[in-house]
Amino acid sequence: MRKARQNGFTLVELMVALAILAVLAAVAVPLYTGYSERTYAAEAQADLLGAAQALERFAAVNFTYEGTADTDADGAGDADAGPLATDLYQPRAAALDRYAFTVTAAAGTFLVTATPQAGPAVELGAMTIDEAGNRRWDRNNDGDFADADEDTWEAK
Repeated sequence: MRKARQNGFTLVELMVALAILAVLAAVAVPLYTGYSERTYAAEAQADLLGAAQALERFAAVNFTYEGTADTDADGAGDADAGPLATDLYQPRAAALDRYAFTVTAAAGTFLVTATPQAGPAVELGAMTIDEAGNRRWDRNNDGDFADADEDTWEAK
């Protein structure tokens, strides 16, 4: 007499498959988060460089950096400190609500700051660029740029 063959998986086989998936997830999630953080930081840095170039073009025509902040949210520059005017430059990271871009300007100087707003970028800290091309990054997100290795955007 022949024994009927059963189809399906045993509980042990299912538990082994679940364990393998859990190990893969434990490795993949931190790698993906790190990749996302590096991508967001690079995006903000590119936007800061674009904003600095836009400010230089503005100053080449107007002989000042003043009036490049938009305090009344109409897109046009109307002040010397506040959100970066969108008619001057529209950062991609700002459009995606990852960073907020602000500018502080005077006749011969400016400082553009990218402050993280959402997602993995929040842990990265603010980044800045000024008229001389000096780049700073608050890597430990403590609110200042006085710590070691915070005077560059280079990855550490």
